[in-house]
Amino acid sequence: MLRFLRGVGGFVTAAKNTTTNLLFLVIVIAIAVAILTSEKPRIADSTALVIDPSGVIVEQKQVIDPVSKFLSGNYQDHEPETLLSDLQAAIEEGARDKRVNALILDLSNMTGAPMSMLQELGNDLREFKLTGKPVYAFGPGYSQGQYFLAAHADQVYLDENNFSALGGVFLTGLGTYPTYFKSALDKLKIRFHVFRVGEYKSAVEPFIRDDMSDASKTANRDWIGNLWQVYTNTIVSERDISQADFDRYTNEYDVLLGESGNDAMALAVNSGLVDELVSRDGFAATLKDIVGADGNKDYHRIGFRDYLTLTRPAIPVINPAANKIAVIRAKGTILDGEQPAGEIGGDTLAGLIKRARDDKTVKAVVLRVDSPGGSAAASELIRSELELAQAEGKPVVVSMSGAAASGGYWISATANKIFAQPTTITGSIGMFMIFPTLDEALDSIGVHSDGVGTTALSGSMNPMQPLNPVLERTLERTALHTYQKFIDLVAKGRDLTPERVDEIAQGRIWTGSQALELGLIDGIGTIDDAVQSAALLADVSEYEILVIEKELSPRERIINQLMNVSLETIYRASGDIAITFDGLSRISTELRPFLRMSQSPGIYLECIACRAL
Repeated sequence: MLRFLRGVGGFVTAAKNTTTNLLFLVIVIAIAVAILTSEKPRIADSTALVIDPSGVIVEQKQVIDPVSKFLSGNYQDHEPETLLSDLQAAIEEGARDKRVNALILDLSNMTGAPMSMLQELGNDLREFKLTGKPVYAFGPGYSQGQYFLAAHADQVYLDENNFSALGGVFLTGLGTYPTYFKSALDKLKIRFHVFRVGEYKSAVEPFIRDDMSDASKTANRDWIGNLWQVYTNTIVSERDISQADFDRYTNEYDVLLGESGNDAMALAVNSGLVDELVSRDGFAATLKDIVGADGNKDYHRIGFRDYLTLTRPAIPVINPAANKIAVIRAKGTILDGEQPAGEIGGDTLAGLIKRARDDKTVKAVVLRVDSPGGSAAASELIRSELELAQAEGKPVVVSMSGAAASGGYWISATANKIFAQPTTITGSIGMFMIFPTLDEALDSIGVHSDGVGTTALSGSMNPMQPLNPVLERTLERTALHTYQKFIDLVAKGRDLTPERVDEIAQGRIWTGSQALELGLIDGIGTIDDAVQSAALLADVSEYEILVIEKELSPRERIINQLMNVSLETIYRASGDIAITFDGLSRISTELRPFLRMSQSPGIYLECIACRAL
């Protein structure tokens, strides 16, 4: 028997080694094929720069495990995220590059972006047009976010051969529609005990209501209306159409569609939102006249990713002795501990700030924030680390991106200066705690919990017990204390009285332009404005920008790149087989943060409505 077991063990070991070797061989072959078959991009003397973002435009990409991506069956899709900084860098460099004689917006694979990022890109497109180089937009149709960028083009085209269900320019307006769970929780007899401070802190309403409260509707109409007015003004200005015509297009679309023979693309042209319907060949012919072509082939063009690869230095050259302004990105939900890129870990971000604080050549810190908030403990850890940098004479300037609300505002509150876009979502100065109890639900199926303890709080953290009244009063007072702490931080950082902060707080969401009027930020500006302000505060005229971020180890980077290349090759060879379950994706997405929060009675500074736009 022993000999048999040894034989089995030897067989398993041999099989394991063989599998590992085969996988390694497949990876090597895949990389070799990719290298040998790939055509090195080049920039023609006269070319069109194609800006074709895919997925969601973000400040920082999330870390995606390539193996999980492969096993999910989604490798045939385009990249799920595109960096805002990459798009901006390509547009700015293209404006200076004499070889780039036109810019093309291909937005068909762009699925979303915060309004503030669209504004920044729109401003970059305006700057590009000042060079005299034309900007063209061409696509099968335009969603609301896509059209905001397309409207900045000199000419907007639609593919005349497209027949999608909602073609043309389909504008739905803005809205926030959270999912509510109270009735479902009542049926399940699960009780969520909510402790919140702030009349407009609506993040917990899904647990205690089946609809949006009147106070939340009033506040949400205000900031959403503000964003929509910016959108409307931009389209009306860029397309030179009347406000009345645009309002009719967005509110009487069905009537106008009928008047246009039920042709959505014809309606877009008739309404002045699109200049012309053209075929792909017709569009290509237009570009050939501007940038030329190789014989009868397609017009000269280069995608922005290849363009950046060829124009950016392979390795950034940094002078170790030069003065530096550190730029650190805070993107995602604020969570405790260490977190990967795309989420904000309290320990992770505090560590990056400490690196800037310990670096003698760093004279100031710019924190780029794109976050709806999260853990109060992690938020305070980050803010206190920024305060230590200030205490050492290094000014801190915050540049708000898509959102810097609740915990995102907490970490920003005591900065020397705060900049935002007019459409940045900010404020939401309030807090909440949730604590679930399952005693009634378990009782209904015959499961009970009972026992004895030594103090009034014994067993109070057991969700199988009814909410302990001593714990209930403790949580209520903790909530009030945390809110007052928030108020005091804002008052200190923005030079306001606590009473005034309380008036404009209460969990209410504001846009960047509203926040400026209220004194919650110091100015409207980009990250470049924040960097210049930081340099001025630090009294340095010559400096380099040092981006400090969590980096993969060399081993992790190599493995990640190898697996991405090889798994993509394997997937393409295996065919496009994928099974997806999208029906419950929205509910799953909205439930995830609540489930995370309900694991313990933590203190949360989060703007749930900011996610729903």
